[in-house]
Formats: sequence, structure tokens, C-alpha cells
Amino acid sequence: MACRRLNLPDAAAALRCGGVLILATDTLPGLHARADRPRAVERIRLIKGRAAGKPLLVLAASLDQARGVLAPLEPWREGICRRCWPGPFTLILPGGSGTAPCVAAPAGTLAVRVPAAEELRALITAAGFPLVSTSVNRTGEEPCLDLACAEAAYGDLVDGSWSPPDAGGVGAASCLVDLADKVPRVLREGPLPFPCLGEGAP
Repeated sequence: MACRRLNLPDAAAALRCGGVLILATDTLPGLHARADRPRAVERIRLIKGRAAGKPLLVLAASLDQARGVLAPLEPWREGICRRCWPGPFTLILPGGSGTAPCVAAPAGTLAVRVPAAEELRALITAAGFPLVSTSVNRTGEEPCLDLACAEAAYGDLVDGSWSPPDAGGVGAASCLVDLADKVPRVLREGPLPFPCLGEGAP
């Protein structure tokens, strides 16, 4: 069965109703669902064959929306967020509450990114809550690098797909930075260098 391409209102409605969608982003296409929908998050875990307890990345529409799933940000962490977002930087931060099980890490941290694509941020806003986001592939396999590949391989396992005209995917995962401690650590390089090396808690 062909994967059904949705417009923005229909994609937002599907996410609000607990659907799982393939979305093009400014990095890689991904499997997405609202981060507060346990059944949808579990579907994504099963599609990927992902081990229980392994955390998922969260996409937020803005720093303000991200605050809703994070612990209160100290000024130095907020400063780094403001310099990195929107953009291809996933920041591991102390988590708050509201997300489904298996989204946060066992230590209580949450990996969050605000994407650069404006229409993708508009979709997340319309969906009403941050989205879990993970590459389109089985665990241990290479990720799909473009939307057409993702739709062909996994379209029959999801509720549709959507692509913002300004996604501009670079075909590479975001830079992953651990801000859980007082000194930032780059765990994975991304398409842009982390702009805050040497910065941390005062």
C-alpha cells in the first residue's frame, strides 16, 4: 500500500489523534508521533525494533514549548539552547514530565531539538505537543536518507507522511550534545559544528 501524503492540517490532526507519521526534517526523515501518546511511541519502538528503555529524541516547536517537557533551565543551559535553536543540534537536558514512557532516558534526561524548518515547527505547534523523532530504519541498519526512500520502505507501517517545502534535509543526523552535566560534551558530530564549546556552568 502506498504511503499517503498529507497536508499540514491533516498531518497535525493525525498526530493529535495518536498517529505515527514519516516526516521530512531539516536533517533526516524520521518516524514521528506526539511524545505524550504512549501507544504511538510504542508503535515507533516496534517499527524500529528498538530495545525498551532506549530513549527517543524530541522535536519541539520552540524553546518555550520545550520547557513544557524539561526541568527548569539554568541560565547557562538556556543560553546554549538559544544559540543552538532552531537548528541541527540535539541537546540532552534534565527532563521534566508529560512524555510517554521510554521517551526520556533512565537517568531522567531528555534529548530535545528545535528544527530549523519553519513549516515543520508550525506542524509541531498545530499538533499541540512536542513530537518524538527517530530515523527511519530498523535498529542497527542504515537510516533512510530521503523521504521517498523512507516512504517506500516503511510507508505501510505508518499513518501517512508529510514534507514541508522548506525542510532542506541535509541527509545527516543532528549534532548530539550532552548538557546534563556542567560541561557540554559533543557525543555525535552533525552538519554544523557545536557553537558553544568551552561554555558551561559558571
